[in-house]
Amino acid sequence: MGRNKKDAAQDVLTLYNQMQEDESIESGKEEIHATLNEIESAKEALSSVIKELTEANRTMRLTKTALIAVQKSTENVVDGICNTIVKAEQSDLKVGINDEGLNQLNERNNTAIAAFKQALDEHEKRINVLFTHQQKGLKRIRNIEEGAYFNGRTYAWMFGLAFISWAIILVEITIWICIKLF
Repeated sequence: MGRNKKDAAQDVLTLYNQMQEDESIESGKEEIHATLNEIESAKEALSSVIKELTEANRTMRLTKTALIAVQKSTENVVDGICNTIVKAEQSDLKVGINDEGLNQLNERNNTAIAAFKQALDEHEKRINVLFTHQQKGLKRIRNIEEGAYFNGRTYAWMFGLAFISWAIILVEITIWICIKLF
């Protein structure tokens, strides 16, 4: 009986504080694991979004290259016609294009240009739809990471820890009363 009542109460208080620290560390670890799991799933979703954007970008570049080639081809046709007209004018054989032929040529060129513009506009609309879809996916991922989400198991652990904490406090109060009375 070399210890007095104050030392015993101090020991109980020290043990209680240590238990509370251990409980808060454990609950913190569980929350960190849950957050890490959410981050991992968001990372996987972001990776798939990046792959889709890369594929859409590659498709857009290929289409752009094809449209540039078509434009150059159209320019080559126009240049060829102009060169032919110049050669025809310089030759002994006189050949000409009347206004009706020139109008017909302009009409065909305008039709071809309009068709190319329409194809380009349709492709741009398609790319915009894909881009909007990707933005929605990224926004959803960002919204997932902004809040804290607890499942039923987490709430059960939190309730259990709160119940145990209150029980420990009541036991300590009872021990303190017994020590003071005796």
